[in-house]
Amino acid sequence: MSENRMTPPAEGQEKDVLLVLDKQQGKVSAVKGFDKEGNLQTVPPIQGGEFMQVDRNGDIISNLVANFYRKFQDTEGLALFRCKASEVEQDAKAIEDNHRNPTPEGDKRTEALRVPKPDNPESKQGYRFDPAKIDWESLKKVGITADTLKNTKDFDRVMRGYKSRNTYTVSGTVGGFYLRPTDVKLSFYQAKDGTIVPKLHGVQQDEKLLQRPYNGHEFSKQEQGNLQHIGNLGSVVQITDPKSGGQIPVFISRDRYTHELEYMRADKWKCPDSVCGVKVSPEQKAAFEAGKAVKMENLQFKDGTKRSAYLQVSAVERGLEFLPRSAVQALQQGQQPTQRQVAGVKDEKGVEFNGHVQPGAQGKSPDKVRPKDVTPAAESRTQVAVNTEGKTNEATKQTQEPLKQGQDKSTAKQKEKQEKTQDKDLKADKPKKSRGLKR
Repeated sequence: MSENRMTPPAEGQEKDVLLVLDKQQGKVSAVKGFDKEGNLQTVPPIQGGEFMQVDRNGDIISNLVANFYRKFQDTEGLALFRCKASEVEQDAKAIEDNHRNPTPEGDKRTEALRVPKPDNPESKQGYRFDPAKIDWESLKKVGITADTLKNTKDFDRVMRGYKSRNTYTVSGTVGGFYLRPTDVKLSFYQAKDGTIVPKLHGVQQDEKLLQRPYNGHEFSKQEQGNLQHIGNLGSVVQITDPKSGGQIPVFISRDRYTHELEYMRADKWKCPDSVCGVKVSPEQKAAFEAGKAVKMENLQFKDGTKRSAYLQVSAVERGLEFLPRSAVQALQQGQQPTQRQVAGVKDEKGVEFNGHVQPGAQGKSPDKVRPKDVTPAAESRTQVAVNTEGKTNEATKQTQEPLKQGQDKSTAKQKEKQEKTQDKDLKADKPKKSRGLKR
């Protein structure tokens, strides 16, 4: 925008220009500035062009670089360079040529011009939470460390306020309660007192969750099917804002692993202009903004291939996501996909149970399917709830033994054994009568 452009340098005063390489198109442009919405504006790198020029040693270029990586921190298809304003055409051509046909000499020249991505952990570019204010020692007690998150590339994601993509096995004492080994996703939130609190997202087995109103919205049968088999509602609906009590338009999605429902305001989301080097048409934008799934053609991926894929707005991912294979199958069929049945999976007590593989694990080979990847069949739900999750109900509370396959209540022998154990414990605790002192 015009306020971001600077006047040409005075004679003898050297200025710098920022160049951006679009790796997919192999094209270099000069940075003109940012518009009011923070989008990058570029122009051809022609001598005397209307591009931004800044002092080589000034703070403006440092701030601009920081803003660039904050805005495009999730984009791997762009590279940033800086060069003298007087050499903009030659350097832009050298960068393009070396991108198409790399040579040792070309690599050396472009590396000298490349602007490194800020890697100072204290800069917290784009972070919603300050890593230094997180109680890592408490998280370490249940099995999660900052290094664990960095190794799985979830660190930046959770610091920006998102839920982790990966699951982590946790166990130990949390808030005075013992947590049995279980797989969870991780996120953080800020409490009223300003402290940053970790939240562990375990798998929810509540099958009636979709049958109940969600912040005032009742899901239709079609919407329930979309959430269960695709992961996204497929439309924009009105819900009651938990904070203000007013009505707000939202996208709703269901986490494919934890089964949690999440929403994202539709009026706050902005559709990108392009995806993987392909421009989003006005019709596609309208469909995305309405919550629909859209098939895009000739997407240019990092491995150099061009493929088509279905994308849809996800409240879990806080933006567009590539739909997994199982979701695409459900979308194309317009009905529940055939679920892969499994038998002989063992619960935590070593007792076998039957079930079906969850959508997110449909692509795994049989020997790679783990118990957490399987939703228990109806006849095995109570067994898994008791043996693996440590839950009890009125029918099972009188047994401390593992439930057998398909068992949903205590047997007569288990009840009798438990009652005898309780009687024995009571007698052991009962004080003996005093016989007095012998003379």
